Amino acid sequence: MTIANKAGPRFGTAVPIILLIVVGSVLCCAITSVGGVPDETCADCHDELVAAFEQTTHGTYFGEIGRMEGQSCESCHGSALEHVEEGEPESIINPAKHDEFGGTQLCLTCHDGHTFDNWMFSGHSAAGVTCADCHTVHQAHSSKTSTTTTELCYGCHTQVRAESFMPSRHPIAEGKMSCLDCHGVHGEDAPLAQNGTGRELCFGCHAEKEGPFVFEHAPVSEDCMMCHTAHGSVANNLLKQNEPALCLNCHPMHFHATVDGLDGSFTPPATAPDRTTMSTPDGWKTGMLTKCTQCHTTVHGTDLPSQSITTGGGALTR
Repeated sequence: MTIANKAGPRFGTAVPIILLIVVGSVLCCAITSVGGVPDETCADCHDELVAAFEQTTHGTYFGEIGRMEGQSCESCHGSALEHVEEGEPESIINPAKHDEFGGTQLCLTCHDGHTFDNWMFSGHSAAGVTCADCHTVHQAHSSKTSTTTTELCYGCHTQVRAESFMPSRHPIAEGKMSCLDCHGVHGEDAPLAQNGTGRELCFGCHAEKEGPFVFEHAPVSEDCMMCHTAHGSVANNLLKQNEPALCLNCHPMHFHATVDGLDGSFTPPATAPDRTTMSTPDGWKTGMLTKCTQCHTTVHGTDLPSQSITTGGGALTR
């Protein structure tokens, strides 16, 4: 009992002290200014930054949005008391030099909209990218990033940059599209597609390919990326391969081109006994040098039946 009585007051005193430490740490990270040093004092040394701050997005919001009133330099940089006394850069918080668990978390204190709900699960977060890697806080609000959005993305995504200059490509280099037209860079709708699936995203521009059609092509109903590549290709129409090599990944070669060197008719396969089968010595060459879409013109789908019998009208020829 004696030991217990002595331990009781000791732990009873420690608990409030621990709570004060925790609460104090939270307050230091809070968005409201600690009120230690006014902005005017910061301007004595950082006069250019303070003067330009009013032209930034943060400066505009702090001055016009009610809930943001009262914010100051210390709202992001923490208490400046020690920094003013010592004058050392290390004695004050610089969010731009913090890792993703420092600078980014500080930004997410205010930037808490649904756009950033999945930031921690995004590819950028997993790669250790911080807000300051793309955004310049003290830059005029007319430009939220340190350079154009496309060039900023190319800084890391060099493979995509190379693909965007291939013969068949989306008009990114021409300035008619931006990476943000297709990608949500803050973790929205993984994997980086703004409108759910990649298929739905493509139909935002290519609405005529969506259907529904009476006679459909299965890849169109599943995923555009089964045939196409998004950023650039040497094949026409952003195809992964040229025709007919691409089509032959799923479809067999036509009968008239499957018997190399045979001149004349041959026995049709059991799957199409009514089909006339003729071959020429150059049939294979003709088949490989002919694009499938020269005959199958409505490859994305159509409401009009084809005139072939064996395909049940689904040959996508008109």
